Amino acid sequence: MRDRKNPSFYEAIAADPHLELNARDRLIYTEDMNRKLSRLMLPIVRVIFLSGIWLVRFIKRYLPFDIRSHKLLTKLGVWYMKDMTSPQALEYIIKHFQIESALINFVADNCSSSAVQRVDLIPTHVSQLGDVDGLNAIMLHDFNMYNHIIDTGSDPTVDVKTQRPLDQLNFSALELPPIDHEPERKRILNLDIETSGYVMGFFLALFLTDEEMERAALSLQLDESLMTSLANLTGDDFFIKLCPMKFTNFLRYHYDVVQELRFHMMTLDYAYHRLKKLSEQATS
Repeated sequence: MRDRKNPSFYEAIAADPHLELNARDRLIYTEDMNRKLSRLMLPIVRVIFLSGIWLVRFIKRYLPFDIRSHKLLTKLGVWYMKDMTSPQALEYIIKHFQIESALINFVADNCSSSAVQRVDLIPTHVSQLGDVDGLNAIMLHDFNMYNHIIDTGSDPTVDVKTQRPLDQLNFSALELPPIDHEPERKRILNLDIETSGYVMGFFLALFLTDEEMERAALSLQLDESLMTSLANLTGDDFFIKLCPMKFTNFLRYHYDVVQELRFHMMTLDYAYHRLKKLSEQATS
């Protein structure tokens, strides 16, 4: 029997009836964040690397030439995620790539037009988060979202505003392959998803041009459009409630891009699980 005079945040997450996450994903999140190493390192890493991101971006903005290396970003990124992030954090990262592609493909499959292209960035292993046909996977991930939004608004045959009956929607894009996050392999460190995000954010600032970094940060504001398409197609306004950025056209510089990234990841995570429930309703 639990101690009602000493409840914990993690118990609340595990029991919350309104949280659109299954038991497995709740466990991944709570195990990853409830680490002594994370509690010790996250406050320090946040200050150091957030300051570093702003400093690098400031310097690059005023240099008369661009500094970038997609090759180094790819190599260091894969190494870091493989050897420095916890198994739970790595699984969460890989799953995010899968989920974003699944949501994009769901809209593509149900918009009544072939003008909205499907995407195939559905990694199952950390090695697939590096080079993808000559392009860094993180950049491709962002490009997929940009191109999806442009596709949905550039052809008159695309209909992402009309509700469809649930039993007429194609939910096949939600079926995702299992992830191999190598939980038994020895790592140098087991950093949680948020601490890892600040380090990876610094890599992005260091190895991308300022314009590329800004484009990556601004891609986080496109959730509003994707969630609106999901709400319109399914008739479920839950998706609208998920959007942390209500003004897609608000061009701004993110103060804490990693916090924005976490909101983005959770938004898509909740949306995916909600769609899974709707798919079960459609077949019941």
